[in-house]
Amino acid sequence: MKQRTQVVLEFIAARLSEPSTWQGIFFLITLTGSKFGAGLDWGQAAGLGGIASAALKIIFPDPTK
Repeated sequence: MKQRTQVVLEFIAARLSEPSTWQGIFFLITLTGSKFGAGLDWGQAAGLGGIASAALKIIFPDPTK
């Protein structure tokens, strides 16, 4: 059981090191926060999510392989 937990934590750590994971997380936070917190319609909320996602993509480019 301990080994399985370690494997899961390593997987999560690997995903959190990828810029695209953070891009998706911030897109969801912006989308839901804008819709339910600020009362925007879905189009406006998606636009703000897209802006946040693009900003993260600019700041943290994907690593080269």
